[in-house]
Amino acid sequence: MELKDRLKKARKYAGLTQKEIESRIKGLKQSSYSELERGESKSSTKLIELATLFQVDPVWLATGDGEMLTKPSPSDLMQKIKDIENGGARYSSIAPKGTVNAPMVDVSDEVPILSWVAAGSWSNVEAVTFDDAIGKVSRPKNLSKNGFALIVRGESMLPKFDPDDIIYVEPQTGLFALKNNDLVIVQCNDDTEATFKQLVLGETSEDMYLRPLNPNWHEQKMLPMGDCNLVGKVVGKYVKY
Repeated sequence: MELKDRLKKARKYAGLTQKEIESRIKGLKQSSYSELERGESKSSTKLIELATLFQVDPVWLATGDGEMLTKPSPSDLMQKIKDIENGGARYSSIAPKGTVNAPMVDVSDEVPILSWVAAGSWSNVEAVTFDDAIGKVSRPKNLSKNGFALIVRGESMLPKFDPDDIIYVEPQTGLFALKNNDLVIVQCNDDTEATFKQLVLGETSEDMYLRPLNPNWHEQKMLPMGDCNLVGKVVGKYVKY
């Protein structure tokens, strides 16, 4: 993967446009950044600032070595847990485009609604916080304190789940606790967004695959589960009467 490809991938991960980058990094014009993504420029003195803005590993961005996302240290995680327990810290991280910060509330009352990008980052970097939320919805009794909600997109899970339905996701579910036909949220390969599908079990873990509920969907047998990270199990749907 060339620098131009890494930049585009990192920018999309951060949910930013090229024009927004110009307003975030002093001295970097949109035209200059565009040349980097087109491969017309092969390097820049702004790579470290870009890596910080995109929240990706600077070595990976500059050279392609290592992973795009650097896992936080145990001390960083402990601090974030303390911040959450104390009411929710406001981090300087880049939220997916369109994300609106929501205040921390009593976990017994409401659950955050996440973007699909934020849900995809769950298994890669850190646990979700209300800073990742694009909204909130009432909390069902069967959802743990780390549970969250997602808004269904597309028609692959019709007729049981319509576009704009709100589903509840339980992240505290191990892969081996899943049963055949369970509904799961997964993040596959290098995708920055999570996806919603039904799990089909085989005789071994290598036989597992994902499928849509919609019988008319163009792809009926999707990526093997071995190529995906489990984000959580769908345990319910928000119904408003």
